[in-house]
Amino acid sequence: MTGGRRPGEDWLCEEQAPGVWFCLGVRRWLVRRRTPYQRLDLAETEAHGRVLALDGRFMLSERDEFFYHEMLVHPALLAHPFPREVLIVGGGDGGALREALRHPVERVTLVEIDPAVVEVAKEWLPSVHQGAFSDPRVRVEIAPGERFLPAHPRAFDVVLVDSTDPVGPGAALFQHDFFRACRAALRPGGALALQAGSPWLHPEELRTVVCALRDLFPAVVPYLGFVPLYPSGLWAYVLALEALPTPEELAARFAERRLSTRYFSPAVFQAATVLPPFVAALLSPCPSA
Repeated sequence: MTGGRRPGEDWLCEEQAPGVWFCLGVRRWLVRRRTPYQRLDLAETEAHGRVLALDGRFMLSERDEFFYHEMLVHPALLAHPFPREVLIVGGGDGGALREALRHPVERVTLVEIDPAVVEVAKEWLPSVHQGAFSDPRVRVEIAPGERFLPAHPRAFDVVLVDSTDPVGPGAALFQHDFFRACRAALRPGGALALQAGSPWLHPEELRTVVCALRDLFPAVVPYLGFVPLYPSGLWAYVLALEALPTPEELAARFAERRLSTRYFSPAVFQAATVLPPFVAALLSPCPSA
């Protein structure tokens, strides 16, 4: 550590695995509070701009959030020919909301359990949401996602789960009952996408998600991306749907919708679905196979 800083005073740190810490030098603290659900910290950092952390885990930084949000949102939205109704579970920072609104959607419903996350994002993270919360197509519901979904069968074309890790309020979003509710909330031809952690530091998270979804969807597509802020930098996502469109169909929709992106492209997505052997071995076979 440099600059005369002392741990715990001017550093925002995350324990990413036993014995593995990632720390960012803090210029100033913007928000430090405990909500009814979790500890919320927002800091202006030297290397990553404004950084949001919940219960000591990094959620996003201004500098690299687009790596994550583009890879979470666009594969699922492009997999559907006409994504009119979209649900985002979590994502109170507004980054996934911003990306979803770039598609020809009629409504995006964002369900966030902690209203403080939305309030802080609106005030302090305009570079992330870019005014998405004020779009007339947006509806924000403050509720647990695992309670909201069962009440909305066949209501959505795409469901995006932009959750924290499977601890605290996010733990319920990694249960088989929740995945079953996601499946029931999709209309015919619908798609589900979610983040599934680091296959290097937390391989059991990805394996649990993929195996659960294989019981529910005909096509389950794990894919990888790079997120500098997140544990190990290597991050996993899962797309679940009835059938994956061809690369040509995805590229055509990307062009037709005139999407402007900085990390995602149809070609990057195709490459991301080619798993390194250690990840492929992790996912085959599942216990139910």
